[in-house]
Amino acid sequence: MAENKNTSKKTTKRRVHRETVDIVKLCAFWGIFIAAILFVARGILNFFDLGSVGATIMNVFDILGKLALLVAVAFPAYNYVRGKAKVWKIIFWAALVVYVAGCVFSLL
Repeated sequence: MAENKNTSKKTTKRRVHRETVDIVKLCAFWGIFIAAILFVARGILNFFDLGSVGATIMNVFDILGKLALLVAVAFPAYNYVRGKAKVWKIIFWAALVVYVAGCVFSLL
């Protein structure tokens, strides 16, 4: 009986871990995919003379691509620092804030 309880607990832990890993992989894939599509679309739009509207569209594509890459990288990075010392978590959150601020202020 005791072995059954331990086995079921391990299965539950693996299932939660597997779901987390799957979400991380899903975010990483779609983040990279969306960023690639947006960067290619920006490159194609760069060939056309659309004036200020085109420049605005290209800036929006840039910010969305950067944010998609943020999603692709932030979840694996957080999983990495989650088991580390508190200082690593602080470094992660500080770097995340600096990255988001850089994305936002480069758009302005």
